Amino acid sequence: MSAMRHLLDLCKRRGFLFQSAEIHGGLRGAYDYGPLGVELKRNVSQEWWNSMVYQRSDVVGIDTAIITPPAVLKTSGHVDQFTDEMVDSRLSKERFRPDKAPALKLVDQDKVLPISAPDKVTAKVWEQDIRTQFAKGALITRKGKEILLQVERMEKDKIVLKRDNTSTTSEPTDLHIPYHGYVDPNSNSPFLTTSTRQLVDKTLHPSLTYLRPETAQGVFINYATVQRSHPHLKIPFGIAQIGKSFRNEIRLEHAIFRTPEFEQMELEFFVAPWQAEEQFESWRKFRMDWWKYYGRNHDRIRERPHAQDELAHYSSGCVDVEYLFPWGWGEVEGIANRGDFDLSKHSEATGIKLQYTDAILMQERQVREKATGVKETSVEVLAKERFTPHVVESSCGLNRAMLALMLDAMEVVDEQGKAIPFPGEGDNNNDANDTSIVSKGVRTIMKLHPRLAPVKVGIMPLISNNKDLVELCTGISQSLRQELQVNVSLETQSTTIGKRYYRMDEIGTPWCVTVDFESLQDRMVTIRERDTGEQRRVSAEEVVEIVRDGLRLHPRGSSSTSNQQ
Repeated sequence: MSAMRHLLDLCKRRGFLFQSAEIHGGLRGAYDYGPLGVELKRNVSQEWWNSMVYQRSDVVGIDTAIITPPAVLKTSGHVDQFTDEMVDSRLSKERFRPDKAPALKLVDQDKVLPISAPDKVTAKVWEQDIRTQFAKGALITRKGKEILLQVERMEKDKIVLKRDNTSTTSEPTDLHIPYHGYVDPNSNSPFLTTSTRQLVDKTLHPSLTYLRPETAQGVFINYATVQRSHPHLKIPFGIAQIGKSFRNEIRLEHAIFRTPEFEQMELEFFVAPWQAEEQFESWRKFRMDWWKYYGRNHDRIRERPHAQDELAHYSSGCVDVEYLFPWGWGEVEGIANRGDFDLSKHSEATGIKLQYTDAILMQERQVREKATGVKETSVEVLAKERFTPHVVESSCGLNRAMLALMLDAMEVVDEQGKAIPFPGEGDNNNDANDTSIVSKGVRTIMKLHPRLAPVKVGIMPLISNNKDLVELCTGISQSLRQELQVNVSLETQSTTIGKRYYRMDEIGTPWCVTVDFESLQDRMVTIRERDTGEQRRVSAEEVVEIVRDGLRLHPRGSSSTSNQQ
């Protein structure tokens, strides 16, 4: 079993993540977050917000509308630069981008065109559709899930199929199938519609609005409003936002890694033009430090600078933060030097100057002019007084961050607590690993940073149905909730303490507190740490302080201050 499959099974079983509308057959690319998933997602976003806003004095927050008028995205370049042509498969009814779709695949010395259906039943339906609608009279056979069409020859813009001589149809001998250099990515089918994008846009234009493709534009169009309402903000300063965005993804894959609906955590940091490069480098380091603080395996996180031909139309420099997922390196965040493109374009489109004025420099110049009687006209001096800010952007995918942090934290161990590598990891034989991961005594520990853990403390009575033990557990739970405002789980299942510990380990709970009969006499309880398994007796009143200290950004007594901030 792969690490990804193991994680997804755990997520469904324990309530992190569910397929949306599963009882109705599910919706591809859509996921719902369960009780534990919503807590983890909230904690990840809160730690980002804490780092980017609360721990700084030069960043404020904003929350802008999801529905966006066309003028905004036309101005930003999204409509012209990022409007993708879309094509539908007539067989599967799937929609995809032709510019990303593969070329036609032929087999048997280019004489056979194979079309792959998801199952035998669908293959039979598709075969009938081809025979009756799309290629009447063609020579067709079906083998399991594959439909095989005999090809006479390929021409520049068409496929010529062989005719079935046993057919009674009066169709022409040569069957010409239009071919534009691409096929359905999932089935290899050449039976496609023409591009739908222009037709859809033309039909909807009178009432057209967009679901935003990024949160950034909402920040840019509110730049002047924020600046006016918060005059204490001096360049450089930033505006942060967390919210949903939407994109027409052609390949929905790896669960929440790539979906059409996703959440972004974005910062637009406004700087003077001469500060842009220095600030870009500073934010690169700052964001990498954040990832290293919350991640365990630093060898699975890296920076990848963009090549010139990868850069977005607005960007003069960009670096991706990538995580090594089970399928390979994947982007979790981008840090970009966007220049002044966005503010300049919105200013041109609206006639509103989206500039920054340095009042101190202006006053100093006016004092000098009054003293000398000479008006200063230096372009260099005036350019530093009033200018269109450049932007350094940090754009992090919340869903991807959650997935990366869970994979990074997940560890499978044997009865002795020794980590077991997944297939493809380590030096052991893959088949042996696959067997060992599902064998008896093997368990999962989710070693999330305590501040990210969906449940901070599991409180459990030694005997689950003992009224006195449960009452003391409830009191400790209430103290933690009231003092620390954290999520606490009261574990009263009728099972052993060991199994309850392991259930808490599996969802990443950093501490477990056990109340036994001695606790009723001396108010001493057993607190257990997830990662080490270490247990010690402390007073019930000490539990709050132990957890409080463990949830600090830098707990007391830690040997290092970490890289965060």
